[in-house]
Amino acid sequence: MRSIRRYVATKLSVLGLLSIGIWACGEANDGGTSSTGGGAPDGATTSSAEVTVGTGGVATSGAGGAAAGSTSSSSSASTAQASSSASGGETVGTGGDPGECVKGQTRGNQVAVIGESFIAATHGITQQIEKQAKANGSLAENERYVDNSVSGTTLANDQIPSQYRQAAENGMIKYVLMDGGGNDCLLRGDGDAALAAAESLFETMEKDNVEKVVYFFYPDPIGNQFASLKTCLDALRPKMKELCDGLTSPKCTWLDLRPTWNGHNEYTQDGIHPTSAGSIATGDAVWEVMKTNCVAQ
Repeated sequence: MRSIRRYVATKLSVLGLLSIGIWACGEANDGGTSSTGGGAPDGATTSSAEVTVGTGGVATSGAGGAAAGSTSSSSSASTAQASSSASGGETVGTGGDPGECVKGQTRGNQVAVIGESFIAATHGITQQIEKQAKANGSLAENERYVDNSVSGTTLANDQIPSQYRQAAENGMIKYVLMDGGGNDCLLRGDGDAALAAAESLFETMEKDNVEKVVYFFYPDPIGNQFASLKTCLDALRPKMKELCDGLTSPKCTWLDLRPTWNGHNEYTQDGIHPTSAGSIATGDAVWEVMKTNCVAQ
């Protein structure tokens, strides 16, 4: 009987030791599974690499353990960091479009208008451009452009160029709106002289740091009496356009007025100079080019 009791006691003792060992192992592993390369602090479950951040970002945990806290919070923070960082680990905006055209920065005395009677006969073209500029917040209500255009003048013989130099005496001119070459063809029949004078004028503007030019060239004259004028303008037009298009300082924008005027005989009474309707249509066309190319905005 005593032998049986000793046998049973021995078995119970062994079972007790086994239970203690199993309980101890359970305590060691309670709350998580250790990651490869080391144990994790209480409450954290880690993998060999939780989050990979984009270029320049920092992984919050990898092989070897996680920082204190839950897996979900650590991963969420890292994911947010990853999504907000393109490089350098932080969100960076573009800072706005560098090509954005800012309004309201141009003074009237920074814009010169030069040319001959197509502009100067009534100055209606300039007035319409100014009206549009004021309506669009690009010119103060009490300001005007420097309109030095004079009827009968040519590009050659330093006539239209002298209009520019007079406007530029204050050193403020940044933008030039112009025509030219019409009288060189009408009065002299010499488009090449107008082209040479324009080349020299643009060189002067470059030295003066003029930023932009809008060169608006004539519509087709109406009437058989202007046949020779049309022939000269047709020959000069592509040459002057090529000159304008090739400029980078100042930047020159070319406007061919033929599409604006074609089919509108009401835009002129004498076949070459604009009526009030012609001046408004021309001024509006020039203004649209100015807006598109950020000229005097």
